[in-house]
Amino acid sequence: MNELNIVMRFLHIISGIALLGGAIAWRFAVVPSTAALAPDVRSKLGNAMAAAWRPVFFSAAAGLLLSGIFNYMNKGNVPPLWHALIGVKFLLVLHVFAVGFIVTGPNNEKRSRQLTGIVISGVVIVILGAVLRSLSAA
Repeated sequence: MNELNIVMRFLHIISGIALLGGAIAWRFAVVPSTAALAPDVRSKLGNAMAAAWRPVFFSAAAGLLLSGIFNYMNKGNVPPLWHALIGVKFLLVLHVFAVGFIVTGPNNEKRSRQLTGIVISGVVIVILGAVLRSLSAA
């Protein structure tokens, strides 16, 4: 394995951790802890959180996109099932990116639900990544 492969693998993993970890922390730590706040304060805090997370989200998404394309283009001989599963993974990634773009916008009353969707899709993506890794090693 050459150095560029290692760098791209690291970039993919660290970007995934940042994106999914941020969504999990926001959804399951921040959202419940702000439930007792007045609606206007909760909205201001939600907008501040979105603005703070936006650069992290976009950086992580760019890192995942760059490293994911690199990893895909450098994949060797894989079974047909691998191609089907990578297609599902790509669709889920598109969902995470699209909803993440919406979540980081201002005045979003549905952030909690959207973050839940990101977390669910993100966990399925990680599971698919593990399956794909085992299929490509076989």
